[in-house]
Amino acid sequence: MKRREFIKATAMVIGAAATPGTLRAVGDDAAVLRQMVADYYRIYFIDVDQSKYRALLTDDYLLLEEGDIQDVEKDISFMPKPADEYWRADTFDFRSLKIHGDIAYTIYILKSDIRTKKDGATKLAWLESMIFRRDGGDRWRIALLHSTKMEKA
Repeated sequence: MKRREFIKATAMVIGAAATPGTLRAVGDDAAVLRQMVADYYRIYFIDVDQSKYRALLTDDYLLLEEGDIQDVEKDISFMPKPADEYWRADTFDFRSLKIHGDIAYTIYILKSDIRTKKDGATKLAWLESMIFRRDGGDRWRIALLHSTKMEKA
């Protein structure tokens, strides 16, 4: 076997051996990130748990919504109160999810059926993008959410 053929064959074997684990890791990350999006809304609106919510976020987390830039403290100040009698069911239509090393982002449409004591029942939809950053270990955290309300749910 000539040197060139040997190198080519070796590269193919190494590439084939490495690919499944790499794809699995990216696939695992993608599943984790999609679940984080759902958890973000469940913890904020249903569980109303500030400490669990903060644990999902980076220290410099920002929410961009309706022309306003909110840090975590301002964001948390809008969490539903028991007196609101807030109920919500969310569905997510993921349009894109990209992972680049320790940074990832997803684009999705969020559709929500919401019921409150004050406003009754309503259906709303948003086009959103969420940016994730992996912390020093293997844990993903949400760094930014950009939310744009859509006209029709």
